[in-house]
Amino acid sequence: MATAALRFPPLLSSRATPTTTAATFTRRTSSATLRVAAQPESAPASTSTSVSDEPPEFSPPAGFAPPVPRRLAIKEGQLGSIAGAALAVPFRLGTGLFVQGYSVSLVSADKIPADQYSLEFLGLKVRETSKIDQCRRPEKPIEIYEFEGCPFCRKVREMVAVLDLDVLFYPCPQKGPTFRPKVLEMGGKKQFPYMV
Repeated sequence: MATAALRFPPLLSSRATPTTTAATFTRRTSSATLRVAAQPESAPASTSTSVSDEPPEFSPPAGFAPPVPRRLAIKEGQLGSIAGAALAVPFRLGTGLFVQGYSVSLVSADKIPADQYSLEFLGLKVRETSKIDQCRRPEKPIEIYEFEGCPFCRKVREMVAVLDLDVLFYPCPQKGPTFRPKVLEMGGKKQFPYMV
């Protein structure tokens, strides 16, 4: 360590010196001097370094040409791939519209009471209604034991939301003391998602 040269950039002025110091430590190397001083907490911290005054030179490598600015464009041959990937967006955004009993409509602003929240769109208000309370619900909900990072559990959670099922999810994180031992007891192995 004594043979390695320490090089520090000139971050603080070399004239900044502490006014009150309890102890001072100075290390000298072949190209730089670092001075660290212990100070009371009320005094601002200062470190002075002295390095050669000439700034470093930066230059691009030989043969470097800066890029020419241009508008965002799709690479030739990539259009089909991007269109296929974008196709999922309208389907994904529309899944909430197909929940059983849910409907949405635009009505005039006077048909919605002032104390009721509603989204306003082009001078009209959005009315959302649901008939889900009229549907028969199961006596006992489905129980699913799952954990967040599992891709199969993620698909199950997604379909439960789309199908609007009554499900109780039990989180089973790795080394979880509560529900993971219960899954092992019921199923004989730790395989997720586990449905009861």
